[in-house]
Amino acid sequence: MIKGLDEAVILTPRDKIYSIIVQNPGLHFREIQRRTNIATGALQYHLEYLKKKSLIREEKEGKFSRFYSINSDVVDSKLMNLLRQDSVRKIVIFLMNRKRVTLQSISKGVDLGVSTTSFHLQKLVNGGVVVQKHQGGKVFFSLKNKKSVLLMLLEYRESFLDSLVDNFIDTWEKEFSL
Repeated sequence: MIKGLDEAVILTPRDKIYSIIVQNPGLHFREIQRRTNIATGALQYHLEYLKKKSLIREEKEGKFSRFYSINSDVVDSKLMNLLRQDSVRKIVIFLMNRKRVTLQSISKGVDLGVSTTSFHLQKLVNGGVVVQKHQGGKVFFSLKNKKSVLLMLLEYRESFLDSLVDNFIDTWEKEFSL
């Protein structure tokens, strides 16, 4: 057992919080609150305690803080942070089945406005998840590393609570006998 783990998580709410973070790396504060049903102040206290005991770490991402277990095997927390966002996840899954796609095609395919899609694509480009190429006066987008995205979606499938992810994974599992 990890040093300090027993005393740090012996209280039921703390154990619940820690377990959720271990099973669902990259959740933000409000999502942890929804899943644990713990009041804001109490959750803040327990998260600070777990951080102080070096059992979890907090990563700031814009206005969100995302939480990971110190022992988390999530190699690419940047990718996980992006996949935790519904619209971004839709775009990534849309790109998984395509080689090169224009902004307009992506926007139509994921049922988001062009400006919203562009905003999320820029986050993916800046995060190194999506590659943007100019060709013949058009801009095309594609995933940089489909395999790493697929592996993360497979490994943390349960934590996304998303039928889109489930349907996508089912299709890939059948196609590649995973």
